[in-house]
Amino acid sequence: MTIYNDLNAVLIACLALPALLLLLVRTERGAGLRATLSRWLERVSGHSDLRELEWWHVTLVVAAGWAAIVGYNLVTGLYNCSGPGHESDIIGFLNQGRAIFTGGNPFNVPDCGVTIEEPDGLAAIVINALGSFGGVAGIAAIWGAISVSIVPLTWAAAGPDRRYLTVYVTLLPLYFPLVASQIDGASNALVPATVLLTLVLARRRESTATGLAGFLATQRFPTMFPTVALSGSLRRRYAAALSGLAVFAAGTGLCYVLWGHEFIGPVFLDQLGRHSFSLNFWGILLLQDWLPAGFGLAAVQGLLTLALVLVVFFSVRSPLRAAAITLAGVALLTQYLSFNILVWLLPAALVGARPRWWLWGIAVLGTVNYNLLLGVYAWQQGILWPSEVADVLLTVCLVGLLVDLWRIERAARAAGARAEGAAAGAPTSVEPTTS
Repeated sequence: MTIYNDLNAVLIACLALPALLLLLVRTERGAGLRATLSRWLERVSGHSDLRELEWWHVTLVVAAGWAAIVGYNLVTGLYNCSGPGHESDIIGFLNQGRAIFTGGNPFNVPDCGVTIEEPDGLAAIVINALGSFGGVAGIAAIWGAISVSIVPLTWAAAGPDRRYLTVYVTLLPLYFPLVASQIDGASNALVPATVLLTLVLARRRESTATGLAGFLATQRFPTMFPTVALSGSLRRRYAAALSGLAVFAAGTGLCYVLWGHEFIGPVFLDQLGRHSFSLNFWGILLLQDWLPAGFGLAAVQGLLTLALVLVVFFSVRSPLRAAAITLAGVALLTQYLSFNILVWLLPAALVGARPRWWLWGIAVLGTVNYNLLLGVYAWQQGILWPSEVADVLLTVCLVGLLVDLWRIERAARAAGARAEGAAAGAPTSVEPTTS
């Protein structure tokens, strides 16, 4: 496991540096780097830019890398049970999927000799049920396909600068190392995939897009926050929002009818009051045992999140910016910001240059904090302050991301108002002139 963790750290570093280089070449002071990169690209591919790059090129590279890592995990038995009481996430997913066919409870499943609570809802049950036909490899493959789908979805949602943005998202350490190294990271990838898919489908069928998002949100209920928020930017905002909420409510109601409180507890209540660790400022309170118990704090967080969603719904006029702002706000408010949840922030990379810098900082800080400062110093050696410093720094990055996303929205609205004013003051017809 030590060698595997070291290899994972090397992979993250090898992706973080090119991602930083890609950010630098887009700055005003990056002219020299741009020229060097163009010469290197021309030597390698025969082209001095990314003009010939297509979405399937990047998708094949990501899929091949994913297959190599997951194949290694399968061959070496890293997905297997290491002993009684040492749970394996992928075994839990497999047994949740099989519970549908055996009549068991998919929210309390056997896992390596113990029974665990599986907090993923209806959409995850369906996905795991389909993957379970292939055993552990089938579970890995189906969640891997969802993770890899972020590449073509990014391409489709990104607009005219899609080549640069797709490559940047692929290189960002929040994406590939996270979804390939552990199945929980791959399952969290369904959140940004849902947001991107909704953005793409909503261009033609708004209510269908949000309805599908409502079903996928039954995997993790916070997915409904960006879905509802971005609905406010659509032409039929109320119909789109109600479509997503109705499908989510129907899926939730079906689970409650079938499993009752055995469903409500693991999927909703236990997640709201979860006190384990967090990579934002809440992590300091958790490390010091200062975070109050009970659901009072969760209720306050819920109200603040609802207020954020409503403000975004009524004030933001871009579905992409609405989703990004909501996801950044959720990352700040949640008292359980795990490393895997950071993958939710990927859609913010499509909004603007400054958010991409913040995301790079969040990726590096989250990686170092989770794998070293928290995982080694705090949990193994009892040295808390390095992780607490990283919690503060990552919170600053999240605040910076949220502020810049709002600034971009305000600038876009001001530009739109100026354009409308200019159009209103323009003459209705223009006579041809000669020179």
